Amino acid sequence: MIYIFCPNPALDRMLIMDRLELNEVNRAEAVHEVAAGKGINVARAIKSVGGKSKLLLFLGGLVGQKIKEGLKEENLDFESWETLGETRLTTILHEKSLKRHTVLNEPGPLVNLAQAMRLYRFLENHLQGEDYLILSGSLPPGLRVDFYAQLVTLAHRRRARSVVDSSGEFLSRALKNCPFMVKPNVREAEGVLGFPIRIFEDKRRAVEMLLHRGVELVVLSDGPRGLLLGYGEQLWKVSIGKEVQGEYFIGSGDTLVGVLVEEFVQGKSIEEAIRFATACGLANTLSPGAGVFEVNKARELEELVILEKLPR
Repeated sequence: MIYIFCPNPALDRMLIMDRLELNEVNRAEAVHEVAAGKGINVARAIKSVGGKSKLLLFLGGLVGQKIKEGLKEENLDFESWETLGETRLTTILHEKSLKRHTVLNEPGPLVNLAQAMRLYRFLENHLQGEDYLILSGSLPPGLRVDFYAQLVTLAHRRRARSVVDSSGEFLSRALKNCPFMVKPNVREAEGVLGFPIRIFEDKRRAVEMLLHRGVELVVLSDGPRGLLLGYGEQLWKVSIGKEVQGEYFIGSGDTLVGVLVEEFVQGKSIEEAIRFATACGLANTLSPGAGVFEVNKARELEELVILEKLPR
């Protein structure tokens, strides 16, 4: 089973317009409203390729209820615990003419210790060997900054594999307990490693440092410049052979994480898994919605994914 902890979900409202004019009245051409948050995007991507997962969330208020209804409509399996306030909204301004989006994040609601312990005990009772635990996004107020680190340790104890897709102190603390996989982007890696990543050799140094810290699989993303992947004693440079004219970039990284883990569950090799997961992330940029893509399109795009094995 793939368990996905999405501690700080949101209701996304994407306003689509031709162009945002500052200090003016702007009118949206369309509005898309959907349950979101990095972990929900991951679950949606896993479902898109025929996999199964279970979402673990903190939800509260009318927005939280709306998210529950949305998850049920999408047939996404979930377990939730109550927050002390209203689940947050995220507003996304998408400018069609510039293929640009601006994300406005609200702070998350408070989660008390009792609810955090209920979630922890749920994982203690359900997590087992061969399972994956994906820890996705930021932690809301009320949770300890090392809560992800504690869950990584729990996964080790239950012989499960943990995957951390977060940033800042949440990622830094989790790294100390050696998760199976991390997927930072360049900016997030700079934050935890303490040096600027400008050229390819900087990326290589970053991946090798994370591997030396005990992480088995490192996926370092650099937007359109591709990925650098480290697994055991091997490195791969992942690039795209032809420019893909996508414009919906939110959720592409989450799609990659979800499909990559599902490919592992299906017994695929690391090269097969990263090729298909990268293609699904690309396909996500062609569809409005995070974690939303056409699998057939992803199969077409797979031919554009170039994997170059590098010496170490």
